[in-house]
Amino acid sequence: MDLSNNLDPLEELLSYKFSNKELLKLSLTHRSFSKKSNEIYEFLGDSIINLSASIWLINENKDLSEGELSSLRSKIVSRKNLGKLAKNFKLEEFVILGNSISRKKIYQTEILGNTFESIVAAIYFDSSFENTSDWLFRVFEKYSDQMDLSLEKDSKTELQELLQKKQLPLPKYLNTSPKEGLFESTVVSKQNKHFSGKGSSIKEAEKNAAENYLKYLVKDE
Repeated sequence: MDLSNNLDPLEELLSYKFSNKELLKLSLTHRSFSKKSNEIYEFLGDSIINLSASIWLINENKDLSEGELSSLRSKIVSRKNLGKLAKNFKLEEFVILGNSISRKKIYQTEILGNTFESIVAAIYFDSSFENTSDWLFRVFEKYSDQMDLSLEKDSKTELQELLQKKQLPLPKYLNTSPKEGLFESTVVSKQNKHFSGKGSSIKEAEKNAAENYLKYLVKDE
């Protein structure tokens, strides 16, 4: 559904009323539709989100180290997370696309996360950094359960640390795609044992391969 001709419902979803509606419209305009697009807004929005996320995390987690705060911030500003946040505001229904991109396939791209960044920049241009960061703080707080803000290490990190501890060679991943939408990753141990993992993305496949290698190392201890 394309609702880009009427942006009042989007303002309601955002809980923000624009003084200049053209800023909102430009923030929704993808480069496939017009040369005058939201790409510059994406650039600025990314920086605003990074700084706002840093401030929010420090205020909410005063006992965390710099490394832990950095790890959490990288999760908040990731395209995957910004895409999730974008869905709460139904941005897929408002983004202005050219005919070359199917609205049905928008979930398979980074468009939603990029558009979220652009809207953040539009709010900044329409108001101030303080208003924009306050708006982001409310978004982070409201949808914190959707964001992976745990400090648990993933299997790739755990594997690397364990191999370093055991003074073994660091893992190298061989990635293939046996069929569309499926990826397979294999990591080889010093003893030439192969540990494989599959997933819908290379990242997922590598994590699963690392997890299988980890299970072997722990069992062998």
